[in-house]
Amino acid sequence: MPTKEFLLPDEGEVVLATVMEITPYGAYVALDEYENVKGFLHISEISSGWVKHIDRFIQINQKTILKVIRVNKTRKEVDLSLRRLTEEERRNKLILLKKEEKSKSVMKKVALDLQLSDSQIAAFTEKILEEYPSLYTMIDSLLEKGTVVLTKLSLPEDFAKKVYEVAKEKLAPPPVVVNEIIQLSSSASDGLQIIKQVLGSISKIEREDVKTSIKYVSAPNYRLSIMAPNYKIAEQCLRQANEILQKEAKKYRCTFSMKRI
Repeated sequence: MPTKEFLLPDEGEVVLATVMEITPYGAYVALDEYENVKGFLHISEISSGWVKHIDRFIQINQKTILKVIRVNKTRKEVDLSLRRLTEEERRNKLILLKKEEKSKSVMKKVALDLQLSDSQIAAFTEKILEEYPSLYTMIDSLLEKGTVVLTKLSLPEDFAKKVYEVAKEKLAPPPVVVNEIIQLSSSASDGLQIIKQVLGSISKIEREDVKTSIKYVSAPNYRLSIMAPNYKIAEQCLRQANEILQKEAKKYRCTFSMKRI
């Protein structure tokens, strides 16, 4: 994870630290995400119970997740706590760290594929972090909005395309599917053709990252399925499909209803 030079963490922030020294009164740690910033974990902040031997809780060179409880910006001193860290905060930090590690692996693969030098990838990364708080935040936005996320930062087009390609392969979550039962009938003499035409109208949903399908279940029931990158997009397309189908059904005087499953 990139370090934050000349910055200090905020009170309440959850940080990753490396234990540097253990004393009878606590432990001195280095904050991995902040360059040249150290912190102190007092013995009273290690556990809610009595602590006789600190090294039973932490060890030299151990990576540990801690919570910032005080920051003295003038003296650049940071006080930390282990006992005030909730399980949810610890779990969320671990998830974020794993995401950042995966993001770094994306950049390494991009550098290898495009034969970029260390200085080139460092310069590109620096430009990204001027705009985004982390590599993963950028990649998250990239997967949603496309290569414009990087090209608007004046980064090369081939670099933007490669980052998108590798990120999609390594980090994109599996697609989601939402389903709905449609009840559609027509009393017209050519009712079967009308129903086919109404159902076929969902082809008006034009998105490369979305797949729609309608399958016959039993008269007058049909299953509408929408596969999309995430639930937000899937729900948007489902609403759009319902609007299109309702409009077409009304146009041809069909009986129409839908039920979410």
